[in-house]
Amino acid sequence: MPAAPFDLDRHVFFWLTQAINARDRELAQGLREFGLRVPEWRALAALYARHKCTMSELADLATIDRTTLTRTVDRMEAAGWLTRLADAADMRVTRLALTAAGRRMFDRIWPTVHHLNELALAGLPRADIDALKRILGRMRANLDDYVAEGETHAS
Repeated sequence: MPAAPFDLDRHVFFWLTQAINARDRELAQGLREFGLRVPEWRALAALYARHKCTMSELADLATIDRTTLTRTVDRMEAAGWLTRLADAADMRVTRLALTAAGRRMFDRIWPTVHHLNELALAGLPRADIDALKRILGRMRANLDDYVAEGETHAS
Protein backbone atom coordinates (compact mmCIF):
# COMPACT_ATOMS: atom_id res chain seq x y z
CA MET A 1 0.00 0.00 0.00
CA PRO A 2 1.51 3.37 -0.96
CA ALA A 3 2.14 5.91 1.76
CA ALA A 4 -0.35 8.74 2.09
CA PRO A 5 0.81 12.04 0.62
CA PHE A 6 2.56 14.22 3.17
CA ASP A 7 1.17 17.65 3.99
CA LEU A 8 2.95 19.27 6.93
CA ASP A 9 0.02 21.54 7.77
CA ARG A 10 -2.29 18.52 8.08
CA HIS A 11 0.19 16.42 10.08
CA VAL A 12 -1.15 15.99 13.65
CA PHE A 13 2.26 15.32 15.17
CA PHE A 14 3.68 18.48 13.60
CA TRP A 15 1.06 20.52 15.47
CA LEU A 16 1.57 18.58 18.71
CA THR A 17 5.30 19.26 18.67
CA GLN A 18 4.75 22.90 17.68
CA ALA A 19 2.44 23.44 20.68
CA ILE A 20 4.71 21.58 23.10
CA ASN A 21 7.85 23.35 21.90
CA ALA A 22 6.19 26.78 22.09
CA ARG A 23 5.09 26.06 25.66
CA ASP A 24 8.49 24.65 26.62
CA ARG A 25 10.28 27.75 25.28
CA GLU A 26 8.10 30.00 27.43
CA LEU A 27 8.29 27.59 30.35
CA ALA A 28 12.09 27.63 30.22
CA GLN A 29 11.98 31.43 30.55
CA GLY A 30 9.61 31.23 33.52
CA LEU A 31 11.63 28.52 35.26
CA ARG A 32 14.93 30.37 34.90
CA GLU A 33 14.18 32.59 37.92
CA PHE A 34 13.79 29.43 40.02
CA GLY A 35 17.03 27.91 38.72
CA LEU A 36 15.18 25.03 37.04
CA ARG A 37 15.15 23.54 33.55
CA VAL A 38 12.11 22.04 31.83
CA PRO A 39 13.16 18.39 32.48
CA GLU A 40 13.54 19.20 36.18
CA TRP A 41 10.06 20.73 36.19
CA ARG A 42 8.62 17.62 34.54
CA ALA A 43 10.29 15.35 37.09
CA LEU A 44 9.21 17.62 39.96
CA ALA A 45 5.60 17.65 38.74
CA ALA A 46 5.49 13.87 38.22
CA LEU A 47 6.90 13.19 41.69
CA TYR A 48 4.55 15.73 43.23
CA ALA A 49 1.57 14.00 41.62
CA ARG A 50 2.66 10.36 42.14
CA HIS A 51 4.68 10.77 45.37
CA LYS A 52 7.12 7.89 44.73
CA CYS A 53 8.40 6.53 41.41
CA THR A 54 11.11 4.28 40.11
CA MET A 55 13.45 5.78 37.53
CA SER A 56 11.57 3.93 34.77
CA GLU A 57 8.20 5.18 35.98
CA LEU A 58 9.54 8.72 36.23
CA ALA A 59 11.10 8.55 32.76
CA ASP A 60 7.71 7.55 31.36
CA LEU A 61 5.67 10.10 33.30
CA ALA A 62 8.06 12.98 32.69
CA THR A 63 8.86 11.91 29.09
CA ILE A 64 12.58 12.19 29.69
CA ASP A 65 15.11 9.78 28.23
CA ARG A 66 17.05 7.77 30.82
CA THR A 67 20.40 9.54 30.28
CA THR A 68 18.89 13.00 30.71
CA LEU A 69 16.77 11.77 33.62
CA THR A 70 19.81 10.42 35.47
CA ARG A 71 21.54 13.82 35.24
CA THR A 72 18.28 15.58 36.16
CA VAL A 73 17.73 13.38 39.22
CA ASP A 74 21.35 13.85 40.30
CA ARG A 75 20.97 17.66 40.08
CA MET A 76 17.65 17.56 41.94
CA GLU A 77 19.09 15.35 44.66
CA ALA A 78 22.10 17.66 45.05
CA ALA A 79 19.69 20.61 45.38
CA GLY A 80 17.84 18.74 48.11
CA TRP A 81 14.56 18.46 46.17
CA LEU A 82 14.34 14.68 46.03
CA THR A 83 15.60 11.63 47.81
CA ARG A 84 16.19 8.01 46.87
CA LEU A 85 14.34 5.43 48.95
CA ALA A 86 14.58 1.66 49.14
CA ASP A 87 11.34 -0.05 48.12
CA ALA A 88 9.78 -1.82 51.11
CA ALA A 89 8.56 -4.74 48.96
CA ASP A 90 11.75 -5.20 46.90
CA MET A 91 15.08 -3.96 48.24
CA ARG A 92 16.57 -4.09 44.73
CA VAL A 93 14.24 -1.27 43.65
CA THR A 94 15.00 2.36 44.36
CA ARG A 95 12.16 4.84 44.47
CA LEU A 96 12.41 8.59 44.13
CA ALA A 97 10.37 10.98 46.23
CA LEU A 98 10.25 14.72 46.75
CA THR A 99 11.64 16.12 49.95
CA ALA A 100 9.87 18.91 51.83
CA ALA A 101 12.14 21.33 49.93
CA GLY A 102 11.06 19.75 46.63
CA ARG A 103 7.39 20.15 47.53
CA ARG A 104 8.01 23.79 48.47
CA MET A 105 9.79 24.32 45.14
CA PHE A 106 6.78 22.84 43.33
CA ASP A 107 4.45 25.14 45.26
CA ARG A 108 6.55 28.17 44.27
CA ILE A 109 6.68 27.21 40.58
CA TRP A 110 3.13 25.93 40.05
CA PRO A 111 1.48 29.38 39.76
CA THR A 112 3.86 30.29 36.91
CA VAL A 113 3.25 27.00 35.09
CA HIS A 114 -0.49 27.11 35.69
CA HIS A 115 -0.68 30.63 34.24
CA LEU A 116 1.21 29.54 31.12
CA ASN A 117 -1.07 26.50 30.75
CA GLU A 118 -4.13 28.75 31.01
CA LEU A 119 -2.73 31.07 28.34
CA ALA A 120 -2.13 28.10 26.04
CA LEU A 121 -5.72 26.88 26.49
CA ALA A 122 -7.34 30.33 26.29
CA GLY A 123 -10.44 30.38 24.11
CA LEU A 124 -10.85 26.61 24.06
CA PRO A 125 -14.16 25.31 25.40
CA ARG A 126 -13.92 22.82 28.30
CA ALA A 127 -15.51 20.15 26.07
CA ASP A 128 -12.70 20.57 23.52
CA ILE A 129 -10.02 20.33 26.22
CA ASP A 130 -11.65 17.18 27.62
CA ALA A 131 -11.91 15.72 24.10
CA LEU A 132 -8.24 16.52 23.45
CA LYS A 133 -7.23 14.66 26.63
CA ARG A 134 -9.31 11.64 25.58
CA ILE A 135 -7.89 11.71 22.05
CA LEU A 136 -4.30 11.98 23.24
CA GLY A 137 -4.92 9.17 25.75
CA ARG A 138 -6.28 6.97 22.95
CA MET A 139 -3.30 7.80 20.74
CA ARG A 140 -0.94 6.83 23.57
CA ALA A 141 -2.85 3.58 24.17
CA ASN A 142 -2.72 2.77 20.44
CA LEU A 143 1.05 3.20 20.43
CA ASP A 144 1.47 1.23 23.66
CA ASP A 145 -0.63 -1.60 22.16
CA TYR A 146 1.51 -1.54 19.00
CA VAL A 147 4.72 -1.80 21.05
CA ALA A 148 3.30 -4.60 23.20
CA GLU A 149 2.16 -6.47 20.10
CA GLY A 150 5.64 -6.17 18.60
CA GLU A 151 7.18 -7.53 21.79
CA THR A 152 4.78 -10.48 21.70
CA HIS A 153 5.74 -11.33 18.12
CA ALA A 154 9.45 -10.93 18.86
CA SER A 155 9.31 -13.48 21.69
